[in-house]
Amino acid sequence: MFETTFHHCAVGLAHVSPSGEFIRVNKTLSDFLGYDIEAFSTLSIQEITAPSHLATDLNLLNKTLCGEIDTYSLEKKYLHKEGHEVWGKLTVSLVRDKQGKPDYFISVVEDIDNMKKVESELFQAEALFSEIVSAFSSRTYIWVASADLAKLHYANEGFQNIFGRDVSVVANDPLKFLSYVHPEDRTRVAQVFANKPLAPWDVQYRIYDPDGKVKYIHDRGIPLYDEEDKLSMIAGTADDITQQKEQEAALVDAVAKLEALSKTDSLTGLANRREMFQHLDQSIVQMKRSELVSTLVFIDLNNFKVINDTYGHKAGDLALTSFAQYMQGHLRETDKLARLGGDEFVLLLYGTNGNDTTQFFNRLLAAPINVECEVGNTIPLSFSVGISEWTPDINDPQQWIDAADASMYEQKRQHHSNAGVDKEVG
Repeated sequence: MFETTFHHCAVGLAHVSPSGEFIRVNKTLSDFLGYDIEAFSTLSIQEITAPSHLATDLNLLNKTLCGEIDTYSLEKKYLHKEGHEVWGKLTVSLVRDKQGKPDYFISVVEDIDNMKKVESELFQAEALFSEIVSAFSSRTYIWVASADLAKLHYANEGFQNIFGRDVSVVANDPLKFLSYVHPEDRTRVAQVFANKPLAPWDVQYRIYDPDGKVKYIHDRGIPLYDEEDKLSMIAGTADDITQQKEQEAALVDAVAKLEALSKTDSLTGLANRREMFQHLDQSIVQMKRSELVSTLVFIDLNNFKVINDTYGHKAGDLALTSFAQYMQGHLRETDKLARLGGDEFVLLLYGTNGNDTTQFFNRLLAAPINVECEVGNTIPLSFSVGISEWTPDINDPQQWIDAADASMYEQKRQHHSNAGVDKEVG
């Protein structure tokens, strides 16, 4: 069991001699450093440790050998076989023999290379952001006030650039800015500064500039204490995050539009297959609970290939969109029409039984549907339908669609007509 645990552990494991030579390692450690397991028999910790971290590691190692410490842990750089450095978190414990002499070290190495790279990138981004904020007062108001918020000790040009007023209006009344805060936000923001004792704050609110334009502010600050733990000053920053808020709003709007597009057939504007399947899933659940009768109709445009071949694909697209508009003009808000693809459509008549559905389509089929092409040609449209009234044994959308599809083809087989409705519902 020990061997299995050792070699299959998710972190690197090694037994190391007191002088630093490897006694045994597991596959995780060999993969981490790029060496074959056998190669470690000729390696020492000195050879795989980056020079910048070797002294620290050896110092802790010696302290462990001398009994000053029992174990130690540090983040260090290792030398990969291919020559580059990788970060690992090393934890070391010393095993002593029966006489209390150092026998071997147990080393646990966790791969933290990716984490360190992310930390480095975040640090660089934060440093750059801090530099931008401090250098450009166009979007950041930085201020320091007296402990009683009666006077400003320091304010950059950010107040004038963001709030649109001269800093003199808040020089002897730092909380004067509250009068420019949006009425819906003012009480909430004022409460931040009314708290006794004042606590660090992080609040967002809206303001009006002199032109009546609304801006979004991210306000943060802290109370500063002296060596006697007495409140000495208050420091804060107010960032203009209007652009960020506008971008967030635009992103939310874009996501909503993308979600709508993902549910919509791009040609006809109807629900697409994905959306219809989700809708049918929900409808089946509702019907099982309420035992409400609903009917699904499979619709197929007749001779659609002939239209494409005779008049061109543009006319075919016009036929599809015209049919979709025609059908939408005869449906209720509770009905759901979708284009599955090509010339196939599916219609859910919620709360309508099969007989009523048949009568409804007989009325539709009694009136001709014509599409006017750009060249002046009139294309007559006809369609065939298959009707399937929901029954408790129908559990999923595909099963229901297949039943309506089969009904349509049975109707075509029986009647050899492109304008009939299947009288057999089910």
